[in-house]
Amino acid sequence: VLNYLVSLLCQQSDETALIAFLADYGGEGGPLDLQYAIRACKAAGKKEACVHILASLQQYEQAVDLALEIGDIELAKMNADKILDSDDLRKRLWLRIARHVIEKEQDVKKAIAFIGQTDILKVEDILPFFPDFAVIDDFKDAICTSLEDYHRHIEDLKRGMEEATKSAELIRKDITDLRGRFGLVRSNQKCGFCQQPVLSAGLYLFPCQHAFHMTCQESWMVREHLGDVDIKRVRELKAAIAAEEERMHKAGGGRSDISSVDRLQAELDDIVAGDCPLCGVPAIESIGKPFGAVDGGAQLWSLPPFDSVSQSRQIGHKRFRAKCFRCFSALAMSVALVQDETPKKSCK
Repeated sequence: VLNYLVSLLCQQSDETALIAFLADYGGEGGPLDLQYAIRACKAAGKKEACVHILASLQQYEQAVDLALEIGDIELAKMNADKILDSDDLRKRLWLRIARHVIEKEQDVKKAIAFIGQTDILKVEDILPFFPDFAVIDDFKDAICTSLEDYHRHIEDLKRGMEEATKSAELIRKDITDLRGRFGLVRSNQKCGFCQQPVLSAGLYLFPCQHAFHMTCQESWMVREHLGDVDIKRVRELKAAIAAEEERMHKAGGGRSDISSVDRLQAELDDIVAGDCPLCGVPAIESIGKPFGAVDGGAQLWSLPPFDSVSQSRQIGHKRFRAKCFRCFSALAMSVALVQDETPKKSCK
C-alpha cells in the first residue's frame, strides 16, 4: 500500500506532499521501502525527494551532491550537518558546498558567510577556492577574525606552557626533597606483623612511622590484598632480581648492573609497599572483607560448642584481644553477642 502511495505521489507536479509522506513513513525504522521509493522518485525526476531519501539512508555525500546539482544550497547544508560521527566527512562536505558557491555561483560573500554558519570551517580552508585576482575587501573581515582567533589560541598555549613549566619545577623540587627524606626507627621497635625487632632484617618504613619487615610486608600483601596480576608480577620481579644478582656476583658487578637491580626493586616496592597496610588503602579495603577472609581463615572465627556462659565469656575475651585491631566496632559487636553482654574493657 505504501509503495502504491509513493507511485501516486510521484505523478504529482508538486513534491511537497511526497516529501511530507517520506518524512512520516520513510525515517529510520519506518515501514516504507526506501529502495523502492528512490527508484520511483528517480524515474519520475523528483530530485528533491531523492535527496531526502538518500539522507534517510545515511548516504550524505550523495545527498549533498544531488542538492548542489538542483541548486538548493540550504538543503545541502542541512544534510551536511546531519553527520555527527565524522568531523572529517562533515568538513569535506561543507568545503564541497563552499567550492560550489565560489566556482559555480561566483558569490564570494556568500562563501565567506559559511564561516559564520558552521564551526568546522575557517577562512584558510576556503581561500584556495578563490580566484587569484579576487578582491580582498570581500573577505578582509573574515581574515582578521581568523587571525584574532589564532592569536588567542597562541596565548592560551603560552599560558599552558608556563603552567606546565611551573609544575615541572615543583615536581623536580619534590623529587629533590624526597631524596633527602629520612625516618627514625627506634631500637626497640617491632615489626607490625611478626612482632619481632624490625631492625633484624630489611624493612619498610612508612611516613606514619609504621615499620614492617620486607618479607612480612610482601607476604601479607600477596595473601590479603594483591590481585592475581600483581601477584604474578611480584613473582616475576623477584625471579628477575635474583637472576640479576647472581649474574652480577659471577661477573663482578658494575654501575649499570646495580641500576638495573634498583629499577626492578623499585617496581617491586611500588607493588608491595605502595601504602601502609595498617592505616593506608590496604587497611581501608580490608574492612569490607568478612572475618573469615583475613589473617588465619574461617577456623579462627569458628565458635566451638561450649557448656557454660563463663566458657563463652572466656572465648569471647580471647577473640577480642586477638583480633580487635582488624575491625573495631563490628568486632566489638560480635564479642558482645558471644558474651551476651557489652565488653566492659576497651582493647589497648
